[in-house]
Amino acid sequence: MSLERPGTDGEDASSNIKTGQLAKMITEMGPNISEIARRLGQFKESVRYRYKEKLLNKGFAVRVAVDHEKLGLRRVVMVIDFSDGYRDVAELMLHILSNEGYLVAFHKILPDGKFLVHSSVPDEHVEAYREFFNGLTEKGYFQTLEFYTFSWFRNPSMKTEMYDFDEGVWDFDWSTESKTDKQAASHMPSARERFDSTDLLILKQLQMDGNKSLAEMAETLRINYKTLTWHYRKHIDERKLIKGYVINWMGTKYDYKADRALNKKHTYLYVAVLFSDLDNAKRVDVRARLNLLPFIWSEAVGDHYEAELVLPLESITEGLQYLAEVISETKTNARYFIIDQSHALSFSVIPELYDESKQRWNFNEEALMGRFENLIVKTKGMQQKAGSRRSAGPSIKHAGRG
Repeated sequence: MSLERPGTDGEDASSNIKTGQLAKMITEMGPNISEIARRLGQFKESVRYRYKEKLLNKGFAVRVAVDHEKLGLRRVVMVIDFSDGYRDVAELMLHILSNEGYLVAFHKILPDGKFLVHSSVPDEHVEAYREFFNGLTEKGYFQTLEFYTFSWFRNPSMKTEMYDFDEGVWDFDWSTESKTDKQAASHMPSARERFDSTDLLILKQLQMDGNKSLAEMAETLRINYKTLTWHYRKHIDERKLIKGYVINWMGTKYDYKADRALNKKHTYLYVAVLFSDLDNAKRVDVRARLNLLPFIWSEAVGDHYEAELVLPLESITEGLQYLAEVISETKTNARYFIIDQSHALSFSVIPELYDESKQRWNFNEEALMGRFENLIVKTKGMQQKAGSRRSAGPSIKHAGRG
């Protein structure tokens, strides 16, 4: 086994290959620098330097891909058009759902302003969840609501061999004859596993930042280090509650210190495609064709199929043509949405929604509906006060200022 010395490879032709190898191993085991260095036969300092300079410093955040099905959670995707009177508070309402209502992501759709919403809902609460959202529609919060359930969800691994980490560009042949990835399309959902609240706390930390060490998490969560390590090893690792690690190669991440999302502007076009009521043969074909693309970011699979693609700007025409071809050949209900990345967020699992004593997830529809109504009353009151101040003219304190 030969060892690479730090600082000797510079920017030669092998640099990108080594970065690709590093990124691929991160998707499998996370940023375990010591283990990756051992497997690659390189100095740990070299691997750590490359990880920092070629990935982290270029905005490539790393987080875990939680196996939601093993936690008893089922994917729900909704297309929501908020009523005119509630558009101003739409994102506030969605934030409430991220804390108390199993919402894991929302994206604003261009140009109509609807929202594409993802939730991971406990199997036993899916129908109650549907009724809750139907209730919001009846109360006039939404003009329209589309509600789709799926059996499982995943983030496909980054196709690191097709990405030039030095130049920051993709190398993909749109004219490829195979046009399918049958191996990726053969992925199947997981069975439910046992877990507890401590496991959920660890998973939440790793969803926020895949670089966090067990020691850092023990300090943050105020859990004994040996206890936390045991939970990670015996529950999370052995039961494979983590599917893998996701590299946010499009440059999106959340700065928890500044409490804001960071997005690379004008680099990628975010597109979501939704196929409703697909039979098994068509679903397999669509998945095989879309998983061929290195630009597929996520997929939700069931009787319906939803996938999200992140297309480089230089490949928008080819990408949309490819998507149009896939849609036309299914001969079924399908449409795509352009996503406004400046109004898109994803969220971690919420351990507080799990009742450890009863070993089940909670869903309190009445309390959640009350939170929405309080938000509306509070917001309307603030709007009325602001309107009164505007109609009264400038106050004495500010009168006369230009």
